[in-house]
Amino acid sequence: MTKPTVHIIGSGISGLRCAENLLQSGIEVKIVEMTDSIGGRMRTTEKNGFLLDHGFHVMQTGYPHSKAEIDFNALGAKRFSPGAKIIKSSAGKTKQYVLSDPFRSPISSISALFTQKWSDLYNIAKLRLSLGLESPDRIFEGSDGTTESFLRQSGFTEPFINEFLRPLFSGIFLESKLDTSERMFKFVFASMAKGDMVLPRGGIQAYPNLIADRIGRERIELSTPATPIDSTTLAIRGKKIKTDQVVVAHPQRETSDSMNSVWTVYFSTPENSIKGNYILLNGNYEVGKNAIAHIAVPSNIQPTYSPSGKSLVAVTIVGDAAIALDLDSDESIEKQARMELRDLFENSDTWQTVEVFHTKNALPQSESQSNASSSVIFNENEIISCGDHTTHGSMEGAIKSADHASREVIRRLGISA
Repeated sequence: MTKPTVHIIGSGISGLRCAENLLQSGIEVKIVEMTDSIGGRMRTTEKNGFLLDHGFHVMQTGYPHSKAEIDFNALGAKRFSPGAKIIKSSAGKTKQYVLSDPFRSPISSISALFTQKWSDLYNIAKLRLSLGLESPDRIFEGSDGTTESFLRQSGFTEPFINEFLRPLFSGIFLESKLDTSERMFKFVFASMAKGDMVLPRGGIQAYPNLIADRIGRERIELSTPATPIDSTTLAIRGKKIKTDQVVVAHPQRETSDSMNSVWTVYFSTPENSIKGNYILLNGNYEVGKNAIAHIAVPSNIQPTYSPSGKSLVAVTIVGDAAIALDLDSDESIEKQARMELRDLFENSDTWQTVEVFHTKNALPQSESQSNASSSVIFNENEIISCGDHTTHGSMEGAIKSADHASREVIRRLGISA
């Protein structure tokens, strides 16, 4: 008896996960990908000995899927220090101070008692404890106001929001007003409290590569644009192909209009130009006045990210911050980044630019009242879609959407679990 075949358009993490699920259920798959590489937004390019993720990325070990199914040891993953370092310039002087997780780095967190209001530290601890007890499903059934409103209602002071929470979560949500649903904030905050931010040895694409190898690369056709026609028909290079089911694993054009963007500027610096394993948050971050939300040194976490004797510095500029300053080209973004870095780091003028990435469709918007969710409802006979744009903007959202899509395929094909 011939196995049913499903065509999946897109080889991002959701398309790969969907394919793996279907193969495990005895369904043959064919993945068609319009670009020359798998991974979608989880993509890594090697240049001059540096590993460059397309947009600064981390993997979260606290996500439910990560905890249940990902072997981070096999990926050679290494972690950032829990917490963050705030860096700010004032009157020509640069100050840095650490905000550590008091539950995992109690000694490192003591310094925060002298730089932050105790009420903010208390509110962080209280939030960490309360959200740590919530399941993701409960979180996504809860209140759906904005993150900024939730933070103010939770009692955080304006300086703490603007110097710590805004640059951190602007870089996560890729929008600076913190209009993102509080559901997303609670989910990400709880996941960060339960796990670590890590980088795989081979870059962020290492995980998509791992899944692709399990699927079998022969099932993936690159540089092949495809268009869905209906739930069992697609067009490849102008030719109609009949299949048992079509799954679209990328945002459609109408969805792309509601995606957040981000710029990432990579610099090559002398080794140890920036020390430590923390993400550095711009304590001066203010949309319309400056652009850098945060800075990271991936090579401090994973030496594989840079050649010997060099460090790789990743500067994140969120799309709305760039728009507010009329920055719309690689050259203008690099110039702005260098101008701001000059106030924060001595000798930054000697840093060499490795690459500037503009990721236009980096993350789906999850604004308040958008009903960000961990579940998906399909209408009968519609083309099945998956991707984090159908759930919520995260790797976990992409995985959950793929699980829902594969179950729907199995149901339509009448295959017993």
